[in-house]
Amino acid sequence: MKLKMISKIQEEYKKSKLFFVIKALLSVTTIYFAIRVLIISTSGLSNSDPIPEKLNLLLFGMLFSLGLSSIVKIVEMFIYKQKEYFTLQVVSTIFILGVSIYLLFM
Repeated sequence: MKLKMISKIQEEYKKSKLFFVIKALLSVTTIYFAIRVLIISTSGLSNSDPIPEKLNLLLFGMLFSLGLSSIVKIVEMFIYKQKEYFTLQVVSTIFILGVSIYLLFM
C-alpha cells in the first residue's frame, strides 16, 4: 500500500515538477485552513458565543485554495490532453470557487 502511494507520488513528480510543487503547496494551504476551521468550530461548541466572522474568512481560504488546486489540475489535464473526467473537473471547480466567493461576501 505504502509502496504504491510512493510510486504514484514519484510518477507525478517526474511528470511535471512545477505542477507537482504548486499542487503540493495549495494542498498544504487547504489543510492548514481546514485545521484552523476545525479548531475554531470545536472551541465554539463549548462557548455560547456566536460564530466569529473570522470563520467565514477561513472557510473562504480553504475553499479558494482547493479551487486553485483544482484549476492547476485542469490546466495540467489540458496540457497533457487528458480528456477523462475533464468536464467533471471543470464543473466541480466552478462550484467550489462559487461557494468560496459566496462565503466571502456573506
